[in-house]
Amino acid sequence: MPVTLPYAAIWVLDFEFIARDGEHPVVVCLVANDLVSGQWVRVWQGDFSEPPFPLDGNTLLVGYSAAAEWSCFIALGWPMPARCIDLYAEFTRITNGAFDGKLFPSLLAAAAHYGINTMAADEKGAMRDLILSGGPWSASEQQDILHYCAADVRVTADLFRAMLPQLVQSTSTLGGALLRGRYTCAVARMEWNGIPIDVPTLNRLRNGWDDIKRDLVDDIDRQYGVYEGTTFVAARFAAYIEREGIPWPRLPTGTLALDDDTFRERAKSYPAIAPLRELRHALGKMRLNSLAVGQDGRNRTGVMPFGSKTGRNQPSNARFVFGTSRWLRSLIQPAPGRALAYVDWVSQEIAIAAALSCDEVLWEAYTSGDPYMAFAKQAGLVPPEATKASHKAERQRAKAIVLGVGYGMSADSMAVQAGLHIDEARDLLVRHKLTYRKFWAWAMQNQNAGLLGFILQTTFGWTWQAGLGTNVNPRSLLNWPMQANGAEMMRLACCELTEQGISVCCPVHDALLVEGPADDIDGVVAATRIAMERASELVLGKGYIVKTDVDLVTWPNRYADEAGVEMWDRVLARLDVRGW
Repeated sequence: MPVTLPYAAIWVLDFEFIARDGEHPVVVCLVANDLVSGQWVRVWQGDFSEPPFPLDGNTLLVGYSAAAEWSCFIALGWPMPARCIDLYAEFTRITNGAFDGKLFPSLLAAAAHYGINTMAADEKGAMRDLILSGGPWSASEQQDILHYCAADVRVTADLFRAMLPQLVQSTSTLGGALLRGRYTCAVARMEWNGIPIDVPTLNRLRNGWDDIKRDLVDDIDRQYGVYEGTTFVAARFAAYIEREGIPWPRLPTGTLALDDDTFRERAKSYPAIAPLRELRHALGKMRLNSLAVGQDGRNRTGVMPFGSKTGRNQPSNARFVFGTSRWLRSLIQPAPGRALAYVDWVSQEIAIAAALSCDEVLWEAYTSGDPYMAFAKQAGLVPPEATKASHKAERQRAKAIVLGVGYGMSADSMAVQAGLHIDEARDLLVRHKLTYRKFWAWAMQNQNAGLLGFILQTTFGWTWQAGLGTNVNPRSLLNWPMQANGAEMMRLACCELTEQGISVCCPVHDALLVEGPADDIDGVVAATRIAMERASELVLGKGYIVKTDVDLVTWPNRYADEAGVEMWDRVLARLDVRGW
């Protein structure tokens, strides 16, 4: 049954601020309205002191894309609110599936959805330009900016009233909204922290990149022969994979699938492709000047929470160092006396699938420490005494099936990705279904429910109505519960750690990058692992703990992604040869 909001005050607020690439926000003004008393607050730049409203548990704060507001709190030295709701997160959740994959709906789009009148988009753009000019602003311009900010508060308040029945359907619905609001506070802290970058090396790369690209093509393409100048030639590549006997997916038109996702997946099964994939990515989408790095040498960009249908974050690939080519991640380097730890959940999606489907056999495979070899044994592919060393080929085939199931692949796709004969892939998939019967019953139930238009939901209430406005791929319905509940784990862990004062630099899919003093990094890691394990148990149920793994980086070392080390070394060698 619906619940009432137990708050003495409900403040809807909006800041105007200036945020340059990689920099902390500079606050311009704040406007807020208490929906209970009707009180308005307007504060101009320079007049800020203490928060003009209580931040305790008796007060609810409401915003749209609220992480930006809490970043302004940090800039002003204010504590985070105890209770808050982000209407962007809630609007995205409620309408998830209705916009054909469109991400990051604006306040104007949300208001239009509920029939709320708003400022015209061109007028709004003109005001944003005035604010971003950085001033100084005349007295009349200051009033215009405050009026503009107040208009957004009114729209947000109207949106809150329109959405309120959906937010208070039950205690769990309201609790989920408050949890997502709590996560936006964690997002603000993480965006404030940023990621330490080796700026001198970044500047060397930027200055010499055009010449280095030509050197890289000359060097790497020797073993492939697929480039003409710096242009990739599909016909030459087709001849190369035919010579090497590498199976490759094709589009319905019959042409080779040459997108980066296909190259990345093929490189897992055929490592010889990896340098070519990195080269194509480097020559194509990579833009070194887009990487958002502040004057303090930290990479900062919007985490973009709730940006995908699974509720995962969707930061800009161009601005976020973990969104770029893997070799560029070696730009991440702690400062003297500091250390970084990359802490990730081990085989997270397999654990989620086993726990939520209550498949004891799959959970046994996960807790064995090697779910791929465990499947090979459970399915009768290898003897019970087999090891990773003694039956490497069989383990690789089992791994292809286990991971392929997680991605919702068909047997045909698994065969191509793993280099298996189609009959072998089909046989292995049947063995998987027979071995993990409870998982498959649960997975097919989710898939069928989604195809029928029923709402899928995570443990803490993130939802997706797959058939609401899209022609959904049935295979994506198999994977959604794992990724979406993994996102719930991430949000819980980030909340706990940032509230403890741990410096979380950023979330990365199923991992966290955390930072601390070099002489206390072990304590930071211990706290991080405890929080991540606790988060997994909260999502999956008592006793279901997803294990974690850790990579430590202390100054003067730098972060290194194994798949990008070879390219990093190549590029740095070119810089040295050319004297940059």
